[in-house]
Amino acid sequence: MPHSAPAMQSSDQDRLDTKTATASEPRVPRSIPEQIAEDIGSAVIGGRHTVGERLIETDLASRFGVSRGPIREALRILERRRLIDLIPRRGAYVREVSLNSIADLFNTRLALTTSAARIMALARPPAYLDALRRRVDELERLARVKDTSPQAFAYTVTRSVRAIARGSGNEMLNDVLSDLANQTVWTTIWKSPLDYLTPASRRRTATRMRQVLDAIERGAADEAEQLLRDMLEQDRDQAIRQLAALRGETCDPHRMLRTLPR
Repeated sequence: MPHSAPAMQSSDQDRLDTKTATASEPRVPRSIPEQIAEDIGSAVIGGRHTVGERLIETDLASRFGVSRGPIREALRILERRRLIDLIPRRGAYVREVSLNSIADLFNTRLALTTSAARIMALARPPAYLDALRRRVDELERLARVKDTSPQAFAYTVTRSVRAIARGSGNEMLNDVLSDLANQTVWTTIWKSPLDYLTPASRRRTATRMRQVLDAIERGAADEAEQLLRDMLEQDRDQAIRQLAALRGETCDPHRMLRTLPR
């Protein structure tokens, strides 16, 4: 999990993005409040803030080297992601985010996206097939670069799965996935290096996504669904193991069931 970000003056935006990017990492523009929210959110997910702890605006402003305005916006982002509660006239307090609830989020997204893979394989819309091919090509390129950052790889995996969701043509499914990304801890999780930590794991995921694409192109709906499910279950298990070690917490084994033998 990333540690506290350096102090952020308004002129620090480009410098921070350049510092955290590599030649193989996509440059994703982020506002200063978003960067602050990601740093605090990672600390909450990693168990470095306790449940019920008050986050004091003046302390955060001093820590990040900004005025209270960006801090307030960062706190609103964290509230939308259900990481804190903003209580009028009392302040911001860290919410309980259990390992079980994080596993539930993985499983909910998994169910939606594997259903989308099945539908996309049956429909095979040309424009979205082209988009998915580009994403898989990019994954394979990143997997060949030894020092690719886990965050950069996770970002491209997320875009690949999003292409499958959009390729299903199911607007409600995509709306729900968008809500899960914007209104839960999901964005904080995928921006934290919990998986894809080794070159071998990145190569394995790139290979599996190529297999998913091939199955979709052939119209093999059952195969596409199962291949994607197996990959996402592995990703879930790795992330939960990392979080369990960080937090000293265990996860209900029923939330970690696999559809194929381990």
